Amino acid sequence: MLKRLHQPGGLIGIALLAGVLALLWPMLQRGYPITHSTHFNLNWAFQYQRQFFGGQFYPRWLEYSNFGYGNPTFAFYPPLCMVATLPFRALGLDMLGSLVASMGLAMAVFGLGLYLLLRQVLPWALALVLALLSMAGPYWLVDIYQRGAIGEVWAIAVSPWVFWASLQTICRLQALWPVAALALSYGLLALSHLPTLLVLTLIWLPLPWVVGGRDPFWPRVGRCYLGFGLGLGWTAFYLLSAFWDQRHVQVDFVNFTEEYTPHHRLMVSGLMQLKPRWTEHWFESNLVGYWVWMAAVLGGVGILVFLEWLARRSGRSFSCQESGAAESLARATLLYSLGASLVALLMMTDLLAWLYEWVLPLRRIQFSWRWMAVTAVTVPWLVGSLAGWGWGHKRWRLPLLVGLGLAMAVQTWQGLQLVSKAGFDPPLVQTFQELAAAKQFPNEPQERPGIAFLHMHWRFPDGLALVDALEYRPRQVTLPMPPPQVDPLLQWQGEVEDPAARLQVEEWRYGYRRFRALNPTGQEQAVVLRTFYYPAWRVQIDGWFRAAEYNEPGLLQVRIPPGEHRVEVRYLGTAADWLGWILTGVAGVLLVELRRLLRLLGLRTTEEATPC
Repeated sequence: MLKRLHQPGGLIGIALLAGVLALLWPMLQRGYPITHSTHFNLNWAFQYQRQFFGGQFYPRWLEYSNFGYGNPTFAFYPPLCMVATLPFRALGLDMLGSLVASMGLAMAVFGLGLYLLLRQVLPWALALVLALLSMAGPYWLVDIYQRGAIGEVWAIAVSPWVFWASLQTICRLQALWPVAALALSYGLLALSHLPTLLVLTLIWLPLPWVVGGRDPFWPRVGRCYLGFGLGLGWTAFYLLSAFWDQRHVQVDFVNFTEEYTPHHRLMVSGLMQLKPRWTEHWFESNLVGYWVWMAAVLGGVGILVFLEWLARRSGRSFSCQESGAAESLARATLLYSLGASLVALLMMTDLLAWLYEWVLPLRRIQFSWRWMAVTAVTVPWLVGSLAGWGWGHKRWRLPLLVGLGLAMAVQTWQGLQLVSKAGFDPPLVQTFQELAAAKQFPNEPQERPGIAFLHMHWRFPDGLALVDALEYRPRQVTLPMPPPQVDPLLQWQGEVEDPAARLQVEEWRYGYRRFRALNPTGQEQAVVLRTFYYPAWRVQIDGWFRAAEYNEPGLLQVRIPPGEHRVEVRYLGTAADWLGWILTGVAGVLLVELRRLLRLLGLRTTEEATPC
């Protein structure tokens, strides 16, 4: 047992676990931190877990949101960040414990992914040390401890796996599993965070063209893009509705002020006029030091690459003319990660900010510093590739180790400094957990007045009411939060004067309502449900489908014909949801038949590429 423990595999696992525990220690001691998104994270974790364990496999519509009127939050927000909490909840942790544990899992996924990526160009010990130091990167830890951006945290955690699977796809042209691994990792990225998916895709697309050198071009590029396409394909059940159905929600609130547009939140401006000005915004000013550090690393690497290029032209190259496969790979990844990091860095300045004006989807990332989600991976990869490039030359080893060690020490110090600024309020988050646990669907607080709680929720004498992200609220909704009155589950629209008119709730559960309505008048009468209208809701009256409508505040209403009728209202999804599931099924079949698909596309080769 002891002998096995000292094998590299055991040491790597222990080291990564120690790194995770060290970075997670503030949460293990003091609980979940107070961040910019704590009110969302607690709200979503409570609802997602409650509805999942209440029988909904994929809760797109959050039933408790907006004072019980609901919200199609996870029709648009990627679900992986909440799915990651479910195993820990099932194991008996409470809601707050499951959030903390899921952050620990994300750290482990990130650290292991970085190690595997760096292991392609470095000896295992150096790759492990560099991965551990990179886990303390400032933007990564800011996302966890200050922003609480758990969707972006998971996107960054998955990103090294995308690059690693891409290298395996390029270097192992005879194998099937790298293409499947790339499809899996890219799909998980899509299920993590859409802004990161967008910016990383723009950075990733040139990778198969740059890395690979003399390897067969079409198999290399074609297999990578096939893995990319299958990754988007198997996540179509989410992606298609997230893009197609945006017209049904108030998505324009993503950029509701200039402060939420990337070209107004630059890290450095004035470079076009040669009068650089650092940002003075209260948040990103904390990240200026990290931006400067990255610029310094990129500048130093760029100078070394330029000097090597000059030396090669003059025939006095200070690296071997005949390099091995590992050094060739390190050189290719060095050039790629340098270019990728440089583009990401410049997208935070006015040198490339004009792209935000021309490319509308780029505005959806809200803040230019979201490109740091890319550099959180590409800069450590760049440092590792530089070390791998020079590792085979003994005279370069010591200077490289000293220089890169100092650089990574500065970055780690910056990250730990930012963690030290994290805020905690254990009684506050514990109060939320207790009040949320006491909620019983579909009951909502009846007693007034209330007080604002955790930024956007409300606490009343008889319980807690939850609000949700405005950009995911159905487009027709104009009802203010908190609403001016407490609505019943069902009510007639307007006044039905006949005392014989009645409404009786038979069942009201997640994604389903059933009631009986007696309309004693001679014409149709509208019944309003305490549910926001959204086209995914489908109405049946006596087994026959009828169109759902909405009233002026945006509530779901059903027109009841004369007489007594049984009405069922189900959340069955939109056309985009169903088409997305079909595409997911098609992609699943293609993954199962991947061998045949590669042969059909001419992407099977008997030629061995550069080994990774």
